[in-house]
Amino acid sequence: MKRAPKTPLVLAALLAAVMATPVHAADKPIKAFILAGQSNMVGWGDSAKLSDDLRKGNDRVLMFERGKWQPLRPHQPASSGQKRFGMTEFSFGPEIAFGHEMAKAWPEETIGIIKFSIGGTSLLAWKPDWKKEDADRVGQGRLGSLYKRLMEKLDQAKNSRDIEIVGFLWLQGGGDMKKVDVAKEYLDNLKSLVAAVRKGTRVTALPFIYGSARQESIPDDLSDLVPEVRIGRYPAAQWVLKAQFDAQEAIANSKMVILRDIEKHPQNVHYNAAGQLKVGRTFAEVFLDSGPRGVRLAPPDCPACAMGLTAEFVFKRLDGNEDKIVTVKEFSASPGMQSESAADEAVGRIDKDGNGELSWQEFEAAYKARHAHCKPSKPIEGVQPGGRGNATMFARVFMLRSDQNGDGKVDRSEFRGGETGFNRLDQNKNGFIEVDELGELHESRMNDPKSMRERLQSGDIRKPPKDKAHKELP
Repeated sequence: MKRAPKTPLVLAALLAAVMATPVHAADKPIKAFILAGQSNMVGWGDSAKLSDDLRKGNDRVLMFERGKWQPLRPHQPASSGQKRFGMTEFSFGPEIAFGHEMAKAWPEETIGIIKFSIGGTSLLAWKPDWKKEDADRVGQGRLGSLYKRLMEKLDQAKNSRDIEIVGFLWLQGGGDMKKVDVAKEYLDNLKSLVAAVRKGTRVTALPFIYGSARQESIPDDLSDLVPEVRIGRYPAAQWVLKAQFDAQEAIANSKMVILRDIEKHPQNVHYNAAGQLKVGRTFAEVFLDSGPRGVRLAPPDCPACAMGLTAEFVFKRLDGNEDKIVTVKEFSASPGMQSESAADEAVGRIDKDGNGELSWQEFEAAYKARHAHCKPSKPIEGVQPGGRGNATMFARVFMLRSDQNGDGKVDRSEFRGGETGFNRLDQNKNGFIEVDELGELHESRMNDPKSMRERLQSGDIRKPPKDKAHKELP
């Protein structure tokens, strides 16, 4: 799956900052994800094939296991069945790649994984109104209520540390494909489970991302599928696949992840290490793109809201000729956009009528969708008319991201851009970028009637080389 630009709806240069207040990740609630399902969520990935950083984990990507929050890493010893496939250490599922991808996308947050998954299970074992006779239809009454066990683990995680539940990932289906009568109930049972998790977490619009495994012969679009019994291990597979397809409309704020060509162990239904890493990355990408029509949702404490930038202000900065239309060429000229092809992809994601350009109405709708889950903004002292942003806020969040040693200033080794950008920001030439320098610079640029594009074109500032344009502040 092709990755879209990280910040398609705002000026990338202004969005180098991430947070509205200088709160360190360790002092904030963990952004926690629930992961549940059956064997491919449990995972057959081989930990010995992971890089050291993924095997050992870190303090920014955590899991709740054995009653405590700890660095996310493979921890389940390989089973006897897994050892027959050469696995010698621990197994892992999509959580490893997913957690680390989310940490990259939200660099100022601590990511948490709460996973509860049991291989071979049917949705009948996960029903919120669990009854043993229901689960016994698939021979799983002995497991007890899996929904109850999931919510108990979730409560323990909440009691252990302050968390914010931000997503629910589900990877399951095979357990319901063996009996037609069970498969026909799949959609209703899935809707019931999602509704119960949302009620239990008190997050009524909790994003629900779920996988749908597809063989090469099964198309993406199953709207016209009339399920039929198939010969083989999964005779009722088509009913489950159809239900998963229909769930996109039946369950609000849900996204289906089609899993096709995922690498497996030889002659086995389980994803190997490479396959699990791909699944985890794909889940992360779909979660980040879970806004309407693929609009990439704003990160927590998004800088656009933190600095008071409005849709009107951003649109005017993009609209170079002021004709109330933003073309791909204009979008590609914005600071931070790496190429015209990247701009074309960004525009295409929110271009409702498909004419290759953005009207104000299209842009405004996408901007609102991007920031739909942002916390209500408070009045910010210094925000200028027309949504021009806040100089002090810009300086504070820039320092938070760049000042690695916490001394209140940024030296050359901490600066993410090039030499030219550093020298331009270091106005007093003392070898450090300091808060007052950033504030003055941002204030002067926001007051400048010229757009960034106009100043670049007129030579007021030197345009950096293309290969460094995305690394330097304008």
